[in-house]
Parts: sequence; structure tokens; C-alpha cells
Amino acid sequence: MRILAGLAAGLALSVLISFPSYAGHWVHDRNGWWWQEEDKTYPRNTWKWLDGDGDCLAECYYFDEDGYLVSSTTVGSGYEVNEDGAWVVDGEVQKITVPYGGNVIGTDDYLITLPKSWEGNFYISQTDDCLRVYFYPSAEQPREIFEVHRVGSLDEKKKIVMNIESKKELGWCRGNYYISGIPENASMAGYGPGERETIRLMTEDYQKNMSKYFEFQ
Repeated sequence: MRILAGLAAGLALSVLISFPSYAGHWVHDRNGWWWQEEDKTYPRNTWKWLDGDGDCLAECYYFDEDGYLVSSTTVGSGYEVNEDGAWVVDGEVQKITVPYGGNVIGTDDYLITLPKSWEGNFYISQTDDCLRVYFYPSAEQPREIFEVHRVGSLDEKKKIVMNIESKKELGWCRGNYYISGIPENASMAGYGPGERETIRLMTEDYQKNMSKYFEFQ
């Protein structure tokens, strides 16, 4: 599985490597870029997986003894970082999936406010016309919990409605229909009993409360 393989490769980088970080933010001064955690500390002389743009994909970065990002060089025993400081293998940025930071998902048109109990248990994949929410941690076949579609015509709307279960029309906003539901034939492969029970509860919760959780901006 690519996600777990990437994580395993990343852990081999250094005994100093830390766990993925989903909170905090990038800071720049005259000496370069560094990462500030929520508690005002910052990584030094270590590798760190960071999701700086909130897309639920973290890249791996190395910070020097002063805490500044290292870029466009080779670190340690031959680990290459690109001009953005991200670890690359054969020119490809290495990434791992990380959970979404928080329980509120926002776009220009709507907000979805999920229960606090969902925090750390899901990640998202988003395009201009579709938001997909998956259970975290991922398995070989990621388990989608729900999806929200934006469609601009009745024909598109009919096509979407045919392909998702427990669908509900959430409303009309800025010239588009919004439809949400549970994907058909979502797989449980790769998940244990405890994870399957959590997935079941999250799915049932969303089916019951999707209108309550969703609001237009």
C-alpha cells in the first residue's frame, strides 16, 4: 500500500524523526522558513511530516540545528530535498495521508460542522465540484464515509443521484445544486472490528444528521 510504504520509508530517515503534525504554521524571517507549533515551539535538527496547506497530505521536511528549513540539498545518508524543502525520491515528493485538522470543513459556499468526536478520525479529498470524506486511518481500499457534490444542471444532478445511496438534496446556492450521500459499495477491506464499528457509527450519524451539519455560507 503506497500510503503505508511512504510512512515506513519516512521512518527510516532518522531516529530523530517526529510524528506527523497537522497543527501549527509556517513562519518566514530574514534567515529563512521555520515551522511554529501551536505551543510556540519549533522543530530543530530533525525530520518532520507536515501538512501545511490542510489537504490531508503531509510532506517530509528537515530542519537544521537553528530550526530553519533545509532546501535544495542532500541531508544525512543521501536523502534529497527539493527547492521547497520536501523530501523527494527520484524527483517525486513523498507524501503520507494525515487526518483533517478539526471538525469543521469549509468552502466558499458552505460549512460542514461535524461532531467533535469525529476529530482525528477522517481525512478529505476535494476538487472544485466534489468533497469526499474518508475514514482515518486509511486502508488499502480507503473507506469513504460521505460525499458532497456541486452540480450546475438537472442532467448532472440526475447522474449523481443515481450513483450514491442515502442521498439528500442540501439546497441551491450561487447557481448550483448541492447533493450529499453515502457512496455505493464502500469497502471495509483492511479494517478490524473496532474500526468497522467506528465507521458504522460515523456513517449512520451522517445519514441521520447531514442536514443539521450542513449550512450555506
